[in-house]
Amino acid sequence: MTMQRRTLSITAAFFLLFLYHSATAQTSDSLAGQRADSLTLQSSSAPPVVFNVQQCIDSALKNNPTVKTFEFTARTAQVGLLQQVGNALPTLSGYAQYLNNGGKSVNTVTYTYVTENYNQGYGQLTGSLPLFNGFSIQNFIKQYSLAYQADKKDWQYQKDLITIIIILDYLNVLSTKEQLDLSIKQAADQQHRVDLMKIQDSLGAIAPTALTDAKGLLASNELTIVTEKNALENNKLKLAQDMNIPYSPNMDLVALSVDASPAFYNASVDQVYQNALRNIAAVEAARLHVASAIKGVQAARGNMSPTLALYYGVYSNYSTAATTNALTGTTYAPDGSYITVNGNQYNVYSQQGIYGPTKSVPFNTQFHANVNTSVGLTLNIPILNRLNYRVLYRQSLVNRDQAIFNQKTVNATLRQSVESSYVTMMQAFRTYNVTYSQVQNYEESFRGAQVKYNAGALASLDFVIYNTNKNNAELNLIAAKYSYILATKILDYYQGQLTW
Repeated sequence: MTMQRRTLSITAAFFLLFLYHSATAQTSDSLAGQRADSLTLQSSSAPPVVFNVQQCIDSALKNNPTVKTFEFTARTAQVGLLQQVGNALPTLSGYAQYLNNGGKSVNTVTYTYVTENYNQGYGQLTGSLPLFNGFSIQNFIKQYSLAYQADKKDWQYQKDLITIIIILDYLNVLSTKEQLDLSIKQAADQQHRVDLMKIQDSLGAIAPTALTDAKGLLASNELTIVTEKNALENNKLKLAQDMNIPYSPNMDLVALSVDASPAFYNASVDQVYQNALRNIAAVEAARLHVASAIKGVQAARGNMSPTLALYYGVYSNYSTAATTNALTGTTYAPDGSYITVNGNQYNVYSQQGIYGPTKSVPFNTQFHANVNTSVGLTLNIPILNRLNYRVLYRQSLVNRDQAIFNQKTVNATLRQSVESSYVTMMQAFRTYNVTYSQVQNYEESFRGAQVKYNAGALASLDFVIYNTNKNNAELNLIAAKYSYILATKILDYYQGQLTW
């Protein structure tokens, strides 16, 4: 289940990059389809909150829930690795007991029944050291170490992914803001013409339809402004949500230095893909997951081998029932034996100790005197354990095969994403060049039409058409420019060259 989750996450991430150009196109189409009655503007007297691109990225990396989830996964893998390292270390455990005995019991010193009240205590240290288990412990350590490295790469890939998403959001905001500024400028120019034509109309110098045509064009400009404002607020909202911060209409972004005449991308699709194989963290993560799964197979196989361990322990006890008599002196007295000399029996006197009153044996003396140690080897041979080890081994084989398949899927998906992004870049570059030429032509046509219109040689409706064509071409040029920049940033990301 874990590997399936990772595969789905990686595949979905690549799929997001694969489809970003479609989303960009849909966004551009939606700009033209929005209406003023759908706009809900928020007004605030608070000062604008200005962000640069790095601040936006830092906020997303800190607050994005997907990034945090993968961070927790990596930290959990680190804890799992620590446990596997601990399995290779010797064990040592201590046990102590102190109790009071009353009534009839067994004296632990003399092992005789007594009827008295006394205290006693026990203490022991035991442990073991694994010597051999089919190298299972070593392979488990390697497996979890590789899994931890893979999870860190997965985490890094999610950070890279949210970084490129934030950059795309950032550029979308800048693009719509630049289009809005141009729309406001176009409307201001048209407002100036309307003001002049109102004076001409009051003097009867122009036909009434000329003024209404100019007002109609001004209304179109104002509608474009409303549409661009809608798009700008939507893009700001998208950026704020990806940063996982509250949306504010006062959000403002630092402008970037963008090449007004971009050149064609300086790498082929194969070069981008080969660099992506070396730089995309998801590719390295998939490779590490395969290596980890292979070590898992070896570790599971080792579980079915005999296990040899070193056992060691030390034990001692203490009891207040243990007593002793102190020696105070010596004397000579019959010891119960005798000798016969010339038919007469004589008692034999021997030296005997004179002991004082009975007293308890000190705690330290007892614990040192009662120490017992043991050292040995333990051999455990798994014979029948309800097929637990066999099932774990079979599952490890499935995990290995799945990891290998996932790696192939990641590489294939990456290849498709690179190819899709490269095609999008080429299309955006062609569109930019055609749109740039269109703007040059429409501007030249507009200048000629303006001269004719001022001289009264061109109908007002025809002049409106010339002006509309020029304005739309200028807006399309901005959209085409940023579409190309977005595509190149995706390719830069694949090559590990994403900079500003």
